Amino acid sequence: MVNIEIENVHFSYKSTKVLENVTAKIEGGSFVGLLGPNGSGKTTLLKCLSGILKPKIGLIFFDGKSLGIFSGSDLAKNFSIVFTNAIDTPQMEVFDIIATARYPWTGWLGSLSLRDINIINEALEILEIKDFVARRFNELSDGQKQKVLIARALAQEAKVLLLDEPAAHLDIKHQIEVLNIIKKITKERNLITISALHDINLAAFFCDSIILLNKGKIISIGSAESVLTSENIEKVFNIKVIVKKHPITGSPYIIPICSSKLKTVQPKNITVHVICGGGTGAPLMKMLLEYGCKVTAGVLNVLDTDYEEACMLGVEIISEAPFSPITSNSHNANLRKMCEADVVVLTNVPFGYGNLKNLEACITALKKGVTVVVVEETSIEERDFTEGKAKALYNELKKEGAIIVKNYAQILHIIKSVESNIYNEN
Repeated sequence: MVNIEIENVHFSYKSTKVLENVTAKIEGGSFVGLLGPNGSGKTTLLKCLSGILKPKIGLIFFDGKSLGIFSGSDLAKNFSIVFTNAIDTPQMEVFDIIATARYPWTGWLGSLSLRDINIINEALEILEIKDFVARRFNELSDGQKQKVLIARALAQEAKVLLLDEPAAHLDIKHQIEVLNIIKKITKERNLITISALHDINLAAFFCDSIILLNKGKIISIGSAESVLTSENIEKVFNIKVIVKKHPITGSPYIIPICSSKLKTVQPKNITVHVICGGGTGAPLMKMLLEYGCKVTAGVLNVLDTDYEEACMLGVEIISEAPFSPITSNSHNANLRKMCEADVVVLTNVPFGYGNLKNLEACITALKKGVTVVVVEETSIEERDFTEGKAKALYNELKKEGAIIVKNYAQILHIIKSVESNIYNEN
């Protein structure tokens, strides 16, 4: 079984340290993602692994043998590296470019055997690029060029694929398609694939393990779940994120918290809990935060538009699984947040059986003395998909004394009034 061992590798360009004490072991059948900001050493590590660069300190072993004893031909037979648009002769046709991958196997004459041609055709078919096999490389789009380079890497039949941004220049459909192909071939051929990637979520989904680099050092190595923590990502990329488990794939996915979306404001001593969903709460939460309120929200289903926006705004959320009704645990947690708030705002949200408990929670909070504001942009009849159950609860909420407003601008007047009362009490 193929394996790579990296032992205490250091590399410098003159006096600039690029890699420092890099150590890792990778087994065959593994798709490994290299993550890190620009300048973290990802490309340099790929070049050291391919033999293009020689470590200043440390050793790299392939199948127990030091790369230092490999001839150029042996390196080419075992390691294939893809750099974005790295073609010295762009006038070459696609077939001829991919055919260069067979040179380590064809000898000095470079004559292609029937087997070589079959391997080239297989690579063309896998990447679905047969239609432009006779076109020149410089006539292709960036995405097509990237597919050609990956096809050439596959045609080389190396045991190790080293990829520098293989999904670069591809739209999301083709990114997923290409990474799926790479992962499938890695497993089927028992290859080692090591790929520098920029998209953290793609790496989390496709890679068996992640090497997280920063300033030439490994910050963390292991499964996506163990490496891609909010603490590690903030440490390396200097950005706050929320890390969630994808409900369908089970892989982690990362949501950046874009605090820069908000104006800098003086925080006020007032908390507003927002009951929303389906995008009805996003502008309200932003408005409240820009006014200086502390904002909480719930119960929101993961993947709901308002859930995603609340995450990006850094709002504390009581959440529920996607497409699931509100459970007792979430309902009770939501009630606690509502009772801790100075004001609860119910947006113009539609109601189905899944979120009826949010209406019930509003009634309970109102009876406990919390100020409840209801945004009524459209009638409840237009938003009730529960055969009248939501309407009945909504009317009870109004009867109990909820404040009805027609738009978000009116909410600020109410909040200022509540804020004034809090100030006078103190």
